[in-house]
Amino acid sequence: MKPFIISLLLFFTKCIFAQSPVLPLSQFLGNIKQEHPIARNADLLIRQAEAQVRQARGAFDPKLYSDWQQKSFDGTRYYRVGELGAKVTSQWGVEFKGAFNSASGTYLNPESRLPDPGQAVLGLTVPLLNGLLFDGNRAGLQNAQLDRDGLAAERQGLLNDLLLQAGITYLNWAIAYNQWRVTEQAYQLSLTRFRGIRASYFLGDKPAVDTIETFTQVQTWQLELNEALVSYRNAALSMQALQWDQGRAPSISDNWNWQPLPLQNVVQLPSLPIDSFTQQLALRHPDLRALQVDLRQLEVDRRLAAEQFKPRLDLSYNLLGRGFDFTAPTKEDPTLTLTEALGTNFKWGLNFSFPLFLRKERGKMELVQIKQLQTSNKLEQKQIEIENKLRGYYNDLENSRNQILRYEVLLRNLQALLQAEQRKFEVGESSIFLINSREQKLIETQLKFNKLQGEYAKNLLSVYWSAGRLFSIF
Repeated sequence: MKPFIISLLLFFTKCIFAQSPVLPLSQFLGNIKQEHPIARNADLLIRQAEAQVRQARGAFDPKLYSDWQQKSFDGTRYYRVGELGAKVTSQWGVEFKGAFNSASGTYLNPESRLPDPGQAVLGLTVPLLNGLLFDGNRAGLQNAQLDRDGLAAERQGLLNDLLLQAGITYLNWAIAYNQWRVTEQAYQLSLTRFRGIRASYFLGDKPAVDTIETFTQVQTWQLELNEALVSYRNAALSMQALQWDQGRAPSISDNWNWQPLPLQNVVQLPSLPIDSFTQQLALRHPDLRALQVDLRQLEVDRRLAAEQFKPRLDLSYNLLGRGFDFTAPTKEDPTLTLTEALGTNFKWGLNFSFPLFLRKERGKMELVQIKQLQTSNKLEQKQIEIENKLRGYYNDLENSRNQILRYEVLLRNLQALLQAEQRKFEVGESSIFLINSREQKLIETQLKFNKLQGEYAKNLLSVYWSAGRLFSIF
């Protein structure tokens, strides 16, 4: 009986694992972060953001254009006019233009008559009121740049949720593995005891009732072992379903041969004070950062809506040349300089428009302001919800830590009681029934202790998840 007790105590102080390769949590989550489809889709959000910025910058790309018209009737060419040029809009709202015009024909409109070599044009259009400080192109670019931050926060949120889900799956597997190993060891020890008692019975040293007592213990642990094994296999299947390899779907096998780290060493994360999480919550949590980006984008929309209350007044100026020569001599000035040409050979104009009732503009502004209030309220509510959730997980973490300390003391006391019961049994003052009861209580407590260690690790992961930091650790 003494070797049995020694084996039992050694087992509970250091769990006996099979010689299987160990899969650390950090390695498992690292693979998830790199290979899982959700993680790969999250990484695509960065490319999506860059594509959106590139698309918005396209509003400022130079553009080639041409316009050619010709009319002929009854053998007479009435006119042929054409324009070929390029335009570019700067990020300050000024449009620059360079073009070449040609015109010929019998019935050409006098306004369209040009020098024989054609006419080059250099021009610009400047918005003097609406569009001078801000316009739709600049708003689109700013929103795209802000959306880059928003999509980065969305990516981090997806990874944060994915890693928590994967971490919980790993811990469920680790708990199931430890429960299976403890139950298997309990079954093997009860079987060894039964064989010893049965041998003593045949030698006449033990009564028959002791063999029945020890055999019922074997049957009990055999049932528990079957349930623990099924739970472990199901947990292993859940683990395999998350393990993608270079884009290939997981390969599910009943012979999956990995084992977890011991529960007390699974999660290597510091347990920080609650203030270290709450003080930086608004800066680090992906959901809050995404809402902050929404507010900044709505401020861009508000600026654009406010710009529409100004009248539209555009000034255009075009310097005209003879062919491609902008300083070609004229009858009045045979030595024309470029400065003089600016005031001699030009075409300019003003374009003005202003809606009288501003109903569209006022409606747009009100809608933007309503969205700002809604998003601001949503941000405040979200921050409260996240902080409350964080504090709840932190309370669970502290409670599980304290419970672990109490269970460690309880396990030592139960081991001492089992040893004392064994000594009493050896001098004839106890029975196999009492020893079985002590052992049963010790093993049940060990199983609860395993679950508690797993719950502590889950709570620790949940604290980092609710603080929005899990994605940056693994």
